[in-house]
Amino acid sequence: MRSRVWDLPLRIWHWLFALAVATCLLTGLSGDIGWMQWHQRSGLLIIGLVVFRLGWGIWGGRYARLTHYRVSVAAIRDHFLRRLDPRVHTPPGIALAVALFFLVLLQASAGLFTTDDIFNEGPLRRYVTDAFAGNATWLHHRVHWMISLFVVIHLTAQLIYGLWFRDPVWLSMVTGRKRVEAVRARDHFRRAVLTAAAAVMVVSILAVAG
Repeated sequence: MRSRVWDLPLRIWHWLFALAVATCLLTGLSGDIGWMQWHQRSGLLIIGLVVFRLGWGIWGGRYARLTHYRVSVAAIRDHFLRRLDPRVHTPPGIALAVALFFLVLLQASAGLFTTDDIFNEGPLRRYVTDAFAGNATWLHHRVHWMISLFVVIHLTAQLIYGLWFRDPVWLSMVTGRKRVEAVRARDHFRRAVLTAAAAVMVVSILAVAG
């Protein structure tokens, strides 16, 4: 059976996050300085989405909460050995999602302090030392390769599940439903609006500071 496990705010967040990360990667790796304004805008959007997701992980939908993102090496092993019953979050899915989320957080945070010493700099560059900005820039120019690797792994897993196992997992982030027996997730729209407002406030402060 298919149960509604992904609330609407989480699904909207998921696709906005994917769009923002893709935009950052494409504009950052294009080598065209004309795209840097969009690169910075999408980076700020990512910061806002990170703030929203952290808040939603505390008081959001049932399966969006951080308590459902616990994983172990043993659980990942048992998943691939097919020893586990179907569940909302698969252990390797949890590991990949957490790793990708924190890599993107690291990348976006470093971007706030980066500088090319010529045309572009992050909105908080003026508040840190040259050494700190140099380290942030070094980090920002390297972490994106790890993000790209995890994105490829994620997309490959979606293809395998869809083509080999005939289970288009990605579709669950459209419909909210997954082939698992679970308690129906609620949307909590009021909480979503308040969390989004907090995220917008953080991004506005960063934009003004820059």
